[in-house]
Amino acid sequence: MADRFRVGIIGAVSSYSLHYARAFVGMDGVEFVGMAHLGRSAKYIRDALNLPWLATYPKTVDGYRERFGGGVYESAGDLLAEARPDAVCICTEDYLHLHYTLKAVEAGAHVFVPKPFARSRDDAEAMFGAGNAEGVAVVGNLPHRHRPASVAAAGAIVEGVIGRPVSGHFSITHHLTLGGWKSDTTMAAGPEYEMGYYVFDLLRMMMRAEPVKVMGFGANLDHHGIPYIDNGKCLVECDTGALASVDLLLSMHHRFPPGSGMHVLGDDGGLTIEPDPDTGAESVVIHTAEGVERRPVGTWRGDERELTKWIDHCRRGVDVGPWQEECLRTLDLITAYKTAHETGEAVVLDAAADDARAGVGA
Repeated sequence: MADRFRVGIIGAVSSYSLHYARAFVGMDGVEFVGMAHLGRSAKYIRDALNLPWLATYPKTVDGYRERFGGGVYESAGDLLAEARPDAVCICTEDYLHLHYTLKAVEAGAHVFVPKPFARSRDDAEAMFGAGNAEGVAVVGNLPHRHRPASVAAAGAIVEGVIGRPVSGHFSITHHLTLGGWKSDTTMAAGPEYEMGYYVFDLLRMMMRAEPVKVMGFGANLDHHGIPYIDNGKCLVECDTGALASVDLLLSMHHRFPPGSGMHVLGDDGGLTIEPDPDTGAESVVIHTAEGVERRPVGTWRGDERELTKWIDHCRRGVDVGPWQEECLRTLDLITAYKTAHETGEAVVLDAAADDARAGVGA
């Protein structure tokens, strides 16, 4: 048991406090040591987790202990001191990510922060910098980097099967997760960040290029009386000259699978992700002059794969600088979109533009 990697969770009010506990309990060589609920009331926790995709998970502290094992702690300090985790995930309200990351780093723990891991570059750099200074791995969550269909599509693009990407579209359909702390703009990062870490990072992943100019629109068209946008559109010019667009379709109150998707056009073809007509499983579909090719994708869980990679980096002392840089670049793109739709002005991303002028590839 001495060589088992000990992992805990700080916070009980994010869906990731449930998803990640499930993942850790099933991992070889990993011991889930418990969760700190930070003194949140039973009603507060229940309201935060009252989401349709969490229907099969416990919504109480006692239910959590029964399902996942490990200890249940009143404070992060208690968890860090008594359970002595090698690493923790920060599953608090968004605005507390930095605070508890720094607390965990001070205790010598590695840290994984789910999206939206930060809503400003200053916060992200403070988290990453603290971890780097103490020699622990602090990283943010980039979900599509580890999902089977995204990995397969990106692999096909890297192979060159569609040539150089010249145009892409990336869309997500998701109703706003309101109620409890999610409706409080001082606590929640907002939909641009909560949903943006999916589609904006997918754009960077698939286009194989860095954004240099961003234009955007955002509006509240259905959820009246709240301060968030529920529909957004973004146009992006990349350092390669390629163009891309993003749709945030957040006003739906029911499932609409066609609203979530992507396609990338290259100078030799195009690809998309769609269900296989025979099996219903996701597949990568490639269109070229030679015809249409359908490629199956893996069946692993993206969250488990990402957490496993992080734990491996922690154990082996792998440099997480490249991971952190990807997080920062996607954060910059999301922030540029938010600024663009709020000001009505195009935003030029200086860092990406500097890289483009220096000839740095994606």
